[in-house]
Amino acid sequence: MYFRQFNRPPEAIIQNGKASFGTYLDLPQKLGIKGMKAPYAGIPLPVIISKLRIKSRLNFIFSIDDYIGMSEFFDFRIFGLAELVFWNKETNKKHVYHTVVPTRRHYIPLNSDKGICASYQKRRYFKLFWGRKHQHFAFSFRVKGDSARPNAEGFFFSPIGGKMHTDCLFVSPSPASSRCSATWFAPMNINGHISFNKEPYQKSTGLGALVMNRTYFKMHSIYSKAWGLGTINSQDIIFQLGYSNLDAADSDKYNDNVLIVDGEPTALPSVVITHPFGISKKWVIQDTESMVDLTFTPRSLCSRLINIIFFRRSYTSLYGTFDGVIMDSKEQKYNLKNFPGVISRSFLRTLI
Repeated sequence: MYFRQFNRPPEAIIQNGKASFGTYLDLPQKLGIKGMKAPYAGIPLPVIISKLRIKSRLNFIFSIDDYIGMSEFFDFRIFGLAELVFWNKETNKKHVYHTVVPTRRHYIPLNSDKGICASYQKRRYFKLFWGRKHQHFAFSFRVKGDSARPNAEGFFFSPIGGKMHTDCLFVSPSPASSRCSATWFAPMNINGHISFNKEPYQKSTGLGALVMNRTYFKMHSIYSKAWGLGTINSQDIIFQLGYSNLDAADSDKYNDNVLIVDGEPTALPSVVITHPFGISKKWVIQDTESMVDLTFTPRSLCSRLINIIFFRRSYTSLYGTFDGVIMDSKEQKYNLKNFPGVISRSFLRTLI
């Protein structure tokens, strides 16, 4: 039986040029990872150069009423991206809105206690903010449509004292101990709404998760992430599974795979995610410890290719359903059937 213990977090992720690798409950005040000694091939580059290789990503995944989706903020240091995609669970209709954000210092905040990540453009207003000490998270958006999509607005708020609030921190070698990847995973209960063209709406309840990641990226990076959010037998369940070419050499010991059941976390082993029949057909997600044995059936997908000067990013986001079994640390098995979720698959090439 696989078991990975959650420990108390260090005061800082990087101390004296070395990372505190491990799996933690709660967070240090700052989520920065700069300052690693000679992170690339042992060459002692100036900090200002190695710092440029650190890329940050902030996701907010949500499932509420008839909708499931994801907002993503990506910080490339010299500019940022913001995107919102969500699907109607019944009709599988997708709505996609994205924008490029001008450069700014700490577009994705370093402070874990409170922070704001936002795009304030009139046509693409996205705002994710949190105050962790008071256990509140909120995401709001207001976007203008066109001939292919409607105007839309929404607001999600995580109430104080929600039973799903659990701050998890995963610090892993990436892939060796000279570089690191740090992920903050915060599941939550949410209240809110989505409306189109200023139509009347009713507030609903659902589930959400904030995922912040900072990593020393390679020139070519490939990763796949899967999130499931739903309820089984009155138990709220959220999980995150993934793999990439940035994973630790010992990926069973260090990874950010996790299962949350009514606020109780279970650290999961490494998994392999494959799509042997193509990305629009059934996916397979399995581990070697008999804790994860899932399939994912896509219902709708959106793809995009971005070429901006020194950057090339190709990614696909898919909405679908999970089927199979996932197990927690108490050996309790959860049988998933038509369990809603999202998969994000991305390729990134960056020269700086």
